[in-house]
Formats: sequence, C-alpha cells, structure tokens
Amino acid sequence: MIHIFAATEDLEGIAALGIDPWAILAQTVTLLTLFYVVKRFALDKIVTMLQERHKKIDSGVRLGYKMEKEFSNLQEKVEAELHKARLDADKILDEAHQESSEIVKAAEEKASHKVEQMIIDAEAKIGTDMERARKELQQDVVNLVADATEVVLREKLDPDKDMKLIERAISEVSQ
Repeated sequence: MIHIFAATEDLEGIAALGIDPWAILAQTVTLLTLFYVVKRFALDKIVTMLQERHKKIDSGVRLGYKMEKEFSNLQEKVEAELHKARLDADKILDEAHQESSEIVKAAEEKASHKVEQMIIDAEAKIGTDMERARKELQQDVVNLVADATEVVLREKLDPDKDMKLIERAISEVSQ
C-alpha cells in the first residue's frame, strides 16, 4: 500500500486525477473514425430512404384528402341533380294539373284520359332521369375507386379483381 501512495504522490497535473491523455486521444480518434465510416457509407442512404418514405406517405395523405373532396363534390352534384329532378317533377305535375283543369272544362272524359297519360309520362321521365343520374354517379365512383386503387397499390389489378373491389366499395358507400 505504501507503494501505491508513493506512486500517486509522484504524479503531476492531469495524471494525478487518473486520466490518461493518450487513452482519451485514442478514444477520440476511434470515435471520429467510426463517425466518418457511418456518415460515408450508411447515413446518406438512411436519410434518402427516410425522405422517400416521407414523400410516399405525404402523397398518400394528399390523395386521401383529394378523394374526400371529390367524393363530397360528387355528393353535392347528386343532391343538386335530385333537387332539380324534384323541381322538374313538380313543374311537370303542376303543368299537368293546369292542363287537366282546362280540359275538364271542355270535356270531362277526354281530360281524365289525357291527365293520366301525362302523369305516366312524367313518372317515366323522372324514373329515367334518376336512373341515368345514378348510373353516371356509379360510373364516376367506379372510375375514382379504380384510379385510387391503382395509385395506392401502384399496379393495375386484373379486371375480375378490379370489378370485385369496385363493387365492394360502391356497396359500402351506398350503405
């Protein structure tokens, strides 16, 4: 024990604290070498991969917002078309009632037959207009779903899978 204390008394400066400057220098060189190797060979690739992934995620989010907006626009268009069809139907029915009143004054038997025919025609026109609007909406939704599926999956599905996916999406939307 005396020998240890004697050795401690001889040390001066930083060595008296038990710090070896050569060991610190060697560790610093090792750390800087490791940092250089990681930066040179791995860091750029990792950063590039993370940036690409971030871009893909941003693109997907933007596409989702765009699809939401387009879907709400389509819903607004459908509501506008249905409202217009109702107004047209009301107008047609009003015109039919006016004509029927005039015809009843002239001849009651002819008037009742003509009013019935006009109502049937109006209902048929409304039915065909509504069916045409539904088909157009369904086709737009089919196209949007197909486009979105291609963008999200980055590949074109075969027609059978494409149609099954679209039909499932349409049935979910219509519920």
